[in-house]
Amino acid sequence: MVAWAGAAVAGVGCTLAGVLLVRAGLDDADKWASIIGMCIAAAGLPLAVYSIVLAHRSALPSTTEELPQTRAQPKAPQEEAGGGPVVSNSTIEGPNIQIGHADGDVDIRYER
Repeated sequence: MVAWAGAAVAGVGCTLAGVLLVRAGLDDADKWASIIGMCIAAAGLPLAVYSIVLAHRSALPSTTEELPQTRAQPKAPQEEAGGGPVVSNSTIEGPNIQIGHADGDVDIRYER
């Protein structure tokens, strides 16, 4: 209901502004249109900055959220030694394979 009322008010306002600008003549209408455009831009800039601030705040983690639980499974011997996770005797499919560090040979086959 509020959206329809806002649309109606905006439509009436645009129609009224159009009628006034047609009656003012081309030169005066151009001047008024420049002033109206400047006012809309001046009002839109703070709103854009405010929306960026709100988006940034929503992206930050909340301090009231609970921290994730610790790992329930025991660590592999390689992880305890600082070697990181190990994958062996596995098939990895897909075009996006990422390797951060490898101590030995890596064989990657991509078949279509």
